[in-house]
Amino acid sequence: MLQVCESDSPDFHASPSQRVAITIHNVLSMTMSPVLDVAIPTGHGSSVRCVLKLYDRRFGTSLRDDYCYHYVPHTQAKEAAFQAFVRQGGMPAFLHGLNVADEAQDVPPLPRRFLDGTSEGGAKYEAAVWRQCNEHFKCETEAYRRLGDLQGKSIPRTLAAVRLVADKSENNTPKDIPQEGASYFEVWGILLERISGYNLEDLTTSPEAPPVGDLARWQQIIQSTVNLTHDINQRGVIMRDCAPRNVVVDRHSQKPRIIDFAQCRFRDKMVRSWHEWGWHEEDETWDPDVEYWEQVDAAGNPRATGAPMVQRVQKAAGVRLPVTYPDCSSIIAGLRHKKAAERRRAVPNHK
Repeated sequence: MLQVCESDSPDFHASPSQRVAITIHNVLSMTMSPVLDVAIPTGHGSSVRCVLKLYDRRFGTSLRDDYCYHYVPHTQAKEAAFQAFVRQGGMPAFLHGLNVADEAQDVPPLPRRFLDGTSEGGAKYEAAVWRQCNEHFKCETEAYRRLGDLQGKSIPRTLAAVRLVADKSENNTPKDIPQEGASYFEVWGILLERISGYNLEDLTTSPEAPPVGDLARWQQIIQSTVNLTHDINQRGVIMRDCAPRNVVVDRHSQKPRIIDFAQCRFRDKMVRSWHEWGWHEEDETWDPDVEYWEQVDAAGNPRATGAPMVQRVQKAAGVRLPVTYPDCSSIIAGLRHKKAAERRRAVPNHK
């Protein structure tokens, strides 16, 4: 059962008491989050097919891994250890420690660091995975909000934020868990527009894609993806997980849509951290706009979606498509020139 907590669509009404049953048609992914093709009743006597993405620490073959990138399954023993950890009040201090660690570095520590084979290590691993899922949910919903003008065009439309609840129950909290610990057992999710199509990485093999001989359309799809990725970067969003697997191509229009914003960096938050770290004090010519585009260049978002597909097409058809990428060096050079001119105008002309 789902509770619609916040709705962006007239098809769904947000209400604390409302519960809706879903019909699962297909499992789309289980790598970082359960991603499901579902049908949900609208309250108008009809149903809507959409995509449900759940941020559930118990699932995710890539989410739950160790230092050797092996899958660490959720077990009853780990769950019992986690529940005991929450029951004993260990979560607030543990999460505070992780937050402090986050503030000291640009990349947050991964849950696998807590795996040591002990019950305490298992509890902290589950706690860290819960935190990561929670951060992914907040990051993805914020990214879709920030990219609102692209929804329904180059990214899917968001329909609602939801919470997974047990049938005929107000929550999923185990017995004897204090009220302040109930949130650690909530499973949040989002409902997204369902795009009927194929994954970009399957461009050369999918029966829904243009045929092999239609290289012009292949190039158009790849180039459009590169351009859309740059549009997202221009709006102050850098994707940490940017790849052809996170692009869906509509089988009717053959237009790409970028998906999966659970791991993003936002320009304003990055700038705030840079100032807190004192980067502006180390170099008087340092500029956050220049720094942002240097970070974009380092992340290589547009190339990360385009270059692998150029190689795939070359292997499949023997042709290297002439895909072009944004020139971050020119963007940075232009910014430096502009900032230098502004500094010169700001200095009085002493004779």
